[in-house]
Amino acid sequence: MNERLLDLARTLHPGPVLVTGATGRIGRRLVEVLVEADVSVRAISRNEDASIADGARLCVADLNDPDSLMPALEGVASVFHLASYAPSENDPNPEDNPLHHAVTVTGTQHLMHQAEAAGVASLVFASSTRAIDGSNNVYAEAKKEAEQVVLASAFHLKTSVLRLPPVYGFSQQGNIAQMLAAIDSGYFPPLPEFGDIRSLLHVDDAVQALLLLSSSSAKGGKIYVATDLQQYSMRQIYELLCSALGITPPSYRVPRWLLGAGAAMGSVLEKMSGRKMPLNREKLHSLSHSAYFDAGNIVQELGFSPIYTLERALPEIVRQYRKR
Repeated sequence: MNERLLDLARTLHPGPVLVTGATGRIGRRLVEVLVEADVSVRAISRNEDASIADGARLCVADLNDPDSLMPALEGVASVFHLASYAPSENDPNPEDNPLHHAVTVTGTQHLMHQAEAAGVASLVFASSTRAIDGSNNVYAEAKKEAEQVVLASAFHLKTSVLRLPPVYGFSQQGNIAQMLAAIDSGYFPPLPEFGDIRSLLHVDDAVQALLLLSSSSAKGGKIYVATDLQQYSMRQIYELLCSALGITPPSYRVPRWLLGAGAAMGSVLEKMSGRKMPLNREKLHSLSHSAYFDAGNIVQELGFSPIYTLERALPEIVRQYRKR
């Protein structure tokens, strides 16, 4: 466990800490850090059989059942709000599912109201850079609306919003892990250089940023972005993953026009069959367009300093991938 994370966790407000979304990828890691730092942790889940880190207390509650939240919030000093709706793998339109609004916006409204009533001192909301990257879907709009719900409570408790780019550090989950497995299986095409630049963040640095926002003496009421301070292109990411796997990238690159034709065909086939295709127009747009974000404010104001870059993190990610 990184000592910087443990030291930050120990500077939180005295008293129990509540984590929503504690069974998610980032939430699970946050809970592990808090427990290791001997912080009293309560983890919210709707499922009484949810798997959480040893040493944390499971609180069965639902963001859309306000009364169920009060026992979990009683005596809590700090809240980390990471919960969001997780679409099923078979959802044909995962980012346009109306449940994003029900969980992310309405659920956040309930949580903020009950947190104020319980006298919580600090709340940090984990949002997404999708709220500002031009995405036009229910997921992005819900995140943006929930941010305003959180900031509107700044008069009653210290609130902060952390926008996260794609997060890596997982051996089996997330975009980088999926790309790693596809390259290793020989299913991922050798990409051309699109001229894109994009931001990423390691899961431990996402935890670092969350802890900084909660423990800082700043009054809150602000939105921050955290990244690993690197600029990647999708081609560079592809080459880094190949290198970490010990694979030499092919000498050829798939032409952009061919990727475009394949994406168009994939979109047509999805509409005809109702089944997801490995490549469609939306996925190609995600691969080829820039998604870079400035993390200057969290660096300058809160002293955020990334522990990892993708290149530094990949050996361990690959080791865990091979192990599993």
